[in-house]
Amino acid sequence: MTKPIPGTTPDPLALLRSMQQAAAAESRILPQETEAVVLWSGVAFRLGDMRLVTPLDQVLEVVPPPQWTLVPGVRHWLKGVANVRGNLITIVDLAEYFGKPPVFLDANARLMIMNIPGLHTGLLVNEVLGLRHFDAEMGRQDLSGLDDPVLAHLNGAFLRDNVLWGIFDMHSLAESLAFKHVAA
Repeated sequence: MTKPIPGTTPDPLALLRSMQQAAAAESRILPQETEAVVLWSGVAFRLGDMRLVTPLDQVLEVVPPPQWTLVPGVRHWLKGVANVRGNLITIVDLAEYFGKPPVFLDANARLMIMNIPGLHTGLLVNEVLGLRHFDAEMGRQDLSGLDDPVLAHLNGAFLRDNVLWGIFDMHSLAESLAFKHVAA
């Protein structure tokens, strides 16, 4: 920037030009504008050896498996009912529902309470792995070559670090006639 000579009036146009040049020189060191990545968030869980993730808004709560009361005359995968914070919750062993070995009730087992209006159901799973965030723009994987009953309720999958995370749709499960038909 040019300094005015003492006793003279500085040229306003020259002053503006020098300010513009100084600002342009400083702007080279500013960080560049980058586009933010849109993240898809869900609750990750393990069902046997499968890694699944369900949309965050489909899970009301995750709790350790409570003690439940058996209900006679129902399918083997419906374990009973339990009082969870004053709500009567139907307990479904999700692994058994899909024809897999039942969930072993160890320290890792969890009950994922579904956030489906009018349906007070909790799904027993082997383990809840916490929140997982995936790049929403990342291509969802094609699962057409796999053969597993869980696939009927998956909306694709994310692949991260060579782990396939199936996107489990609780709404699809809740609307399934087999899931609604609990009488033995």
